[in-house]
Amino acid sequence: MRPGMTGWVVVYRDRCQFGTMHTLFAVLGSAVNFAACLGYVRAILKGEASPNRVTWFLWALVPLIAGAAQLRAGVGISTLVVLSVGAGPAFVVLASFVRHKGSWSLGPFDYVCGACALAALALWAVTGDPVIAIALSILGDFAAALPTLRKAWLEPATENRSTYLISFAGMILGIFSIKEPTFAAYAFNAYLVAASSALVLVLYWPRRRALTETARSP
Repeated sequence: MRPGMTGWVVVYRDRCQFGTMHTLFAVLGSAVNFAACLGYVRAILKGEASPNRVTWFLWALVPLIAGAAQLRAGVGISTLVVLSVGAGPAFVVLASFVRHKGSWSLGPFDYVCGACALAALALWAVTGDPVIAIALSILGDFAAALPTLRKAWLEPATENRSTYLISFAGMILGIFSIKEPTFAAYAFNAYLVAASSALVLVLYWPRRRALTETARSP
């Protein structure tokens, strides 16, 4: 055996195990995200949830753009989590039409999000820089989330809270699936964690006291 061969084998084994863990986190995160959306689909079909179709449609489109950009940037297996974030909402939109539950209204934020999504595709096509597409995708997805954040605060009963809580767990797993500490790898995944946290906080924030005071006021 040549000198140093044992050390090389140990390093190689460690790298393989580390890569396997990344893959495991990516698969688990994707499965959790998809399961969360299926829970929302079930709530829609039972008449327990009424989604904002514009938001959920854009939540399907924008992550798919970001995921494609991550693939172009060579991010790796963690891209699977981002793609799953786009696939799940597509089923939510479909379920809303099947059950005839949901709103379909365009507001300023929806136009901003659509413009950002189109700009992401256009600039990516012109420059070939996936980082630009990812940055604009974050802006577009944030604009898409604002109507649902507002609706979740004003009408929490129209949302399926467990969906967002389960999805938040999937986003955390997505962070652990990242291999390389680059903007392309971390930016959209970190944004997903932040957005999920905001939705969970809004939906689970106690309102009983405020509602009681409102009912008592003349």
